Amino acid sequence: MSELLSKLGYDEKSQIKIMNSYVGSRLSLPTLESKVKVMFNYLKGLGFLDEDIIYMTTCNPALLNYPIKTLNRRFAFLHELGYKDDEIKKMTKKLPQLLTISENLILTKLNLLKDYGYFKTTVHELTVILPSLFSISSKKLNSKRDFLKKIGFDDKEINKITKDSPMIYTYSLELLQKNYDYLLSKGYDSERIKKMIYRNSNIMVVSVDTLENKRKCLVKLGYSEDEINHITGVNPIIYVLSEENIANTFQNFLNRGYSNNDVIRITTKVPMIFSYSVAGVNKKLDILKNASLESEVVRRPTYLIQSENLTLARMDYLIFNNIVLDHKAFNYLVMSNKDFIKRFGVSNEELKAKHLH
Repeated sequence: MSELLSKLGYDEKSQIKIMNSYVGSRLSLPTLESKVKVMFNYLKGLGFLDEDIIYMTTCNPALLNYPIKTLNRRFAFLHELGYKDDEIKKMTKKLPQLLTISENLILTKLNLLKDYGYFKTTVHELTVILPSLFSISSKKLNSKRDFLKKIGFDDKEINKITKDSPMIYTYSLELLQKNYDYLLSKGYDSERIKKMIYRNSNIMVVSVDTLENKRKCLVKLGYSEDEINHITGVNPIIYVLSEENIANTFQNFLNRGYSNNDVIRITTKVPMIFSYSVAGVNKKLDILKNASLESEVVRRPTYLIQSENLTLARMDYLIFNNIVLDHKAFNYLVMSNKDFIKRFGVSNEELKAKHLH
């Protein structure tokens, strides 16, 4: 092992990898150490942390062979493409090969992404978030889009899906197909799966075990398979939430005095509740609690979709007009804007302007 590399922070495994990469060149240890020291000082001068430099040079030992002038030109080239210093650092830490692959390859990949129909700003964002796009072959990128086209998506939809979840480009076709087949096996039809992917494309880049664990969590809470398919079909984000978050949402209602069946009814009617924070849900429930109307949520769970401000404005309006806040009044709270105007002659925007304090 090298005493110098050890002092710089390289562990035994990293040192072996670097040394093995230069075995064929018969590079002496002192020469290799010199290269590492030069690169270490250079990257540190650019603001990279020690652990970043160790990772970058271990992951891409070829970097040690590049003259400083060549690297300076690469950083300047990335600047010319519109990337900022902090973005370049972020990208090269994730993909050290970005400093050693050819400029033509970088330009070719950027042009390919533009040809897909992404806006220039989106191409920029995608490559900062996932610089490995530069190292994935055009053939493989095309194959992921072809897979999504086979499901029924057009190019514009694919761009939206992959913008939301660029990791799709890094997953193998086998894994993407495995997730799709899993969803089919659970009873969703192809059209429902398509809608689920469009709403939350991350369900394609989590493991089948993760998907299955979310279903097991819901079964433990008392949902039937049909109910699980309904709530996850409407709100597929449930599949990427933690089991703790799912359980906390459910338990919060129980803590407020709702029965298990009440909670299943509420969340089945409004599956988006699982995407709301417990604090946000409680604020809406507390508004009703203060008016002795909280039990009405079981009858009209869709109340929880309505904004807190609109509920407060409508409640203030009803009180101002001496309308008793009873079960009938609850219907006024959850009326559509059109029906509220028809009944009271005032719109949601007018209500919020006059009755929010």
